Amino acid sequence: MSALLLIYTFPVWAQLTEGSGMFEFSAYPGLAGKTMRIFYHKPTGEVGDMPILFVMHGVLRNAETYRDNWVELSDTYKVLVIVPEFSNELFPGSRSYNYGNLRSSSGTLNDEQHWSFSLLDPIFDDVVSRSGSKQQRYDLFGHSAGSQFVHRFFLFKRHSKANRVVAANAGGYTMLDLDVDFPYGLKGMGFDKERLSHVLGRELIIQLGEEDIDPAHRHLNVSAEAMRQGRHRLERGMTFFSSAKELAKRLNIDFKWNVRLVPGVAHENEKMAVDIAQYLYAH
Repeated sequence: MSALLLIYTFPVWAQLTEGSGMFEFSAYPGLAGKTMRIFYHKPTGEVGDMPILFVMHGVLRNAETYRDNWVELSDTYKVLVIVPEFSNELFPGSRSYNYGNLRSSSGTLNDEQHWSFSLLDPIFDDVVSRSGSKQQRYDLFGHSAGSQFVHRFFLFKRHSKANRVVAANAGGYTMLDLDVDFPYGLKGMGFDKERLSHVLGRELIIQLGEEDIDPAHRHLNVSAEAMRQGRHRLERGMTFFSSAKELAKRLNIDFKWNVRLVPGVAHENEKMAVDIAQYLYAH
């Protein structure tokens, strides 16, 4: 799968104002003229050198709520927070959001410009244009279904502008297993030893709440494939990490992934956000 090279233009007049807001985004061919809502929070101060953080919402598609959860953290650490809304209307079901729209409803591989993953870089470029930022890369955080999006984005968008990538409390993972079908493995998805080595040698932070251990959580995937990864989110995250670490050892790769355990926290986006904001930006 080659890198995606597209040219897109953005309206220069729609600047980001200080505080919380929303703008509409449609300047990408894969949207076919449809419009996404992009929620943001811009702290006071000089925006040019502020880090930019993309936050990916969960299964409820509640981007505005996720933005609101980050307002105080954004102001405290002077981080420009961007939360794209992947609505059910534009991106129906897990296939279109959690799984990145890699495949059509019939199971065929979609062209890369139609992947949901492929929207983040052009949205970032739009944000830079609107805000006057000098940043060339962005950090990426996702919780729950957003974490499913984020770790698969990490696997498949090898040439993206994402810098530090954080997958928090995902309910299921795409394991680095070439014998297991997607979305639980990478069979038939174009991966080989070189591709695996690339993702194992890049930094990925797997953030897990130590109390995210409810095997009957109402949004937890309880399919046979998911249950093989563990009984609950904490076990599944550790399975994803440990299996990747073992693969890196077999391939003799300098393994760059890390697990960040958050004591006393269950499936709670706001508390995970507080922890990761401090980890990434308190310096």
